[in-house]
Amino acid sequence: MLQVHQLNKTYKSGDNELNVLKDITFHVKAGESLAIMGPSGSGKTTLLGLCAGLDQATSGDIMIDGQSLTSMSEDERAALRKQYVGFIFQNFQLLPTLTALENVMVPLELKKSPDAKNKALSLLDKVGLSGRTHHFPSQLSGGEQQRVAIARAFANAPKILFADEPTGNLDADTGDNIEDLIFQMNKDQNTTLILVTHDPNLAKRTERTLHIKGGQITEANHG
Repeated sequence: MLQVHQLNKTYKSGDNELNVLKDITFHVKAGESLAIMGPSGSGKTTLLGLCAGLDQATSGDIMIDGQSLTSMSEDERAALRKQYVGFIFQNFQLLPTLTALENVMVPLELKKSPDAKNKALSLLDKVGLSGRTHHFPSQLSGGEQQRVAIARAFANAPKILFADEPTGNLDADTGDNIEDLIFQMNKDQNTTLILVTHDPNLAKRTERTLHIKGGQITEANHG
C-alpha cells in the first residue's frame, strides 16, 4: 500500500541546508499498522506529511497503492489524497465555524458523495457523538473534537490513514478511548494505519514500529 524508497528532505535557510530526512526506505502492506517513533525533531512528522502527499520530498520516491507521488503536481497529490488518504492531526484541525456534522460532511461533499449528511451522521454515531452533531468545536471537549476528527478522517473510507500524535493533547483515559476507536475503525474498514507517537504503549498496539533519530531509521521491529 505504501512504498518509501531512499527518501530525503532538505530545507534551505540562507546558505545553510538542514537535512531533515536521510535515505528513508520502508514499505507497509495493505491493512497493516505501523508506528513511527523517535525524539522531538527526529523528522517523524515531516515523514508522515511527505507520505500523505502534504509536502514534496527533495529526492527519493513515495508510492501509494502503486501510484508515485514524486512525479505528481500539487493538484494531482490533492486528488490522490481525496481518493485514498485520511489524516488525523494532534490539534484536531476542525473548522471552527462548522458544526461537528458539517466538519464530517466536508470531505464527503468535496468528493460529491451522495447522501453525505446521512453518511456523516452514521460516522458520528460510530464515534459516540450522535447527540453532539450540531455543536461547534468550541462547545466540545478535546476528546469529542478528536472523535469528530476521526469520523472526518474515515468519511471517504480511506485506503490509508495517517495519524500524527492522535492522543497527544488528551488525558490518559480519553486517549485510551481514542486509541480503541482508531484501531476498531481501522479494523472495520481494513484501512492501512500509520501513526506517529511518543507513547510506547500505543506503538505496541501496531504490528510494526519504525524508530527514527536524526532523520534516519535506527531500528525497525514488530510490535
